Amino acid sequence: MRLRSIYLGVAAFALMAVWSLMTPLFSGPDEPSNFVRSAAVVRGQWVGDNVLPSPLKSYWTTTVDIDPQFGAANNIPWCFAPFSDHPGCGTRLQDTQVIDSPPWTNMGRYPIVPFFITGIGTAFGATDLSVRLARLMMSLACAGLLAVSIAAVRRRLESGIGVLLSLLPGTVFLASTMNPSALEICAAIALWSTMPSVFAIERTRLGSLTFGIAGALLILTRAIGPVLYVLIILISYLAVKERRSLAEVARKLRGVLALHGVAVLFAAWWYLGIYSFQTNNSLAAGVPGISLRSQMNEALHHIPTLLDQAVGNFGWLDAPMPRIAIVAFCALYFLVVARSFATRQVGAIMAMLAISAVTILVVIILDVNYYAMLRAFGAQGRHIVPLLVGVPIIAASLFSWNRKWEIVTASAWGIIMVWSGLGALRRYTVGINGDNALDMLRDRAWNPILGFWPTVMLLGISTIAVVCLVPYSRTPAE
Repeated sequence: MRLRSIYLGVAAFALMAVWSLMTPLFSGPDEPSNFVRSAAVVRGQWVGDNVLPSPLKSYWTTTVDIDPQFGAANNIPWCFAPFSDHPGCGTRLQDTQVIDSPPWTNMGRYPIVPFFITGIGTAFGATDLSVRLARLMMSLACAGLLAVSIAAVRRRLESGIGVLLSLLPGTVFLASTMNPSALEICAAIALWSTMPSVFAIERTRLGSLTFGIAGALLILTRAIGPVLYVLIILISYLAVKERRSLAEVARKLRGVLALHGVAVLFAAWWYLGIYSFQTNNSLAAGVPGISLRSQMNEALHHIPTLLDQAVGNFGWLDAPMPRIAIVAFCALYFLVVARSFATRQVGAIMAMLAISAVTILVVIILDVNYYAMLRAFGAQGRHIVPLLVGVPIIAASLFSWNRKWEIVTASAWGIIMVWSGLGALRRYTVGINGDNALDMLRDRAWNPILGFWPTVMLLGISTIAVVCLVPYSRTPAE
């Protein structure tokens, strides 16, 4: 079982690596700033020097004392991002003119942990090779978390389909572009997957290690991490049918919980002392605003857009997933949820409803907070995915899967993933402009580094590998 989980992790890494090679460098949201921040962190520049907030360089921007050529990354993607009708373009990082010295990063005050991971890839200096390796480091971390997630559910003899459905096309894209949100999402997947074992106190070394690492990464990756950690634990406790008391769990896992406590204290110190260092210098000061009620109403109307982004957006919020593909994915998602509701397991159903309610609340809080600081609604789909992935993981665990239906569901996931990849290729090879999808087959303005057709072939092979290596049930359910 453990070996099969490792194989699945390798296949997931291969899929993310292919996505990394089929999109232009810096095509991920905030990827230039993430790259500069990564290079700075591993070179000892954990925060950098303060920059007064402005609409372009907001509250969290700093300058860092590293090779100014790293900062040239900030200039590269603007020939195509965020313009969905513009195909990919850009010069090599090492050949791009340096404009800002010292270099700056909009992520300068963001939590530090994910940038250590991607920073390892910057060992080759300010070059395209470093960008690609930094992307692969994030993919490797995410694939590892998925592997231990599968191992956790299979130890309980549950289907791995819930974990597979939690791996959204948008998450694969983020994991291929060194975005900290990918690490946050995959850590949440691992935490959702392992919590039932934690509450049953099924003590295994791998289970305790998974809980410890996934919880710490979730806490330390984004400012809202400690809140997500607590929410996932509480909702998971509600969902589990057979569980010990929280006091008993705490006694048995006091070492891991002590680690998480230290992580929370560090995250709180970072938030109060570094992340929020200059948010009192409000960019919204003197700018007319709307009432709190209107803000909440706007946030509620924003939710459909965020759900669209959560499933798949393959650029700077400018490249939505193909419409039919997203409908197909949502249909697959809701079929599994509907099947779980038929089991009438009240606690788990309440947990899934709680995820929906809490997600709405989080969106409102995020948007109201962004509006207070920026006079704009800044919540994005990736910010709510760590909560949403709990739904398919809980739902798929509530009933016995027939092996045939596992294969059908995984195959449908694979078809949607390849379809999404072709949508991303269309966006970057020819741009999204009317009915021009077929133009990428014959008249491309930009080509992936490995070439178009080899990339399409690798996309198919790596997706098939994931589908084939998901640990299916050994025998059909009765």
